[in-house]
Amino acid sequence: MLDVIKRKFKGWKLSYIYALYAIPSETMKIILTFLTLLISTVCFPQKTFHVDSSFLDTIEFKKYKAFIVSKDFDINFIGRRIPYTDRFTPDKSEATAADSAIQTQYASAALQQLDKQYNNISAYADTAEWQSAYKTYQERRPKIIQQQQKDQKNKIKTFDRYFWGYRNADNEKLILIRFDPHKIRNYTIAGESFVDVLTIMVYNIKTNKLSYASWADFKE
Repeated sequence: MLDVIKRKFKGWKLSYIYALYAIPSETMKIILTFLTLLISTVCFPQKTFHVDSSFLDTIEFKKYKAFIVSKDFDINFIGRRIPYTDRFTPDKSEATAADSAIQTQYASAALQQLDKQYNNISAYADTAEWQSAYKTYQERRPKIIQQQQKDQKNKIKTFDRYFWGYRNADNEKLILIRFDPHKIRNYTIAGESFVDVLTIMVYNIKTNKLSYASWADFKE
């Protein structure tokens, strides 16, 4: 099980993994099947991507940097390459607004993702098992909220941000956000090592809403 999580859930928060381990085994299998299909389509490797500096414009913050990526640099998002006609280069005011959303909405975006996952997976689970799993999640939810709020306050400032601009099917301007850690850190669960990373996010300029990329897709 740990090997599956290591391969498929790299980049998940430690609190998320703890929440999964508290779920009954049969329900766990259903959840892992669903989430593996979901996460495998949206996760990018961290600290391995490269953007040529000629495509970047930099905003210096006190603790980190934000890099605005030119529309001339490709975006390959959830397995689909966004065409040039749907891309734009965010201006500095848009990038600053996205960064502000990270500072204020990071924790709520994380919680929104978890809530949606648990609400949606119910269709795939036996009623009794699902009720048990959902009860466990609700019991752990306050601790997960506390951890996400702590990350919003302390952790996210140890990552630089890269901003790509694109438009969805409704012609809304979105910013795809990828995080690059200042220093690679690992944590260990039962002898297995995991790289501590942040999930890719999407900021909707029109609605001023931050979401995890797995839910934002092109329509958020």
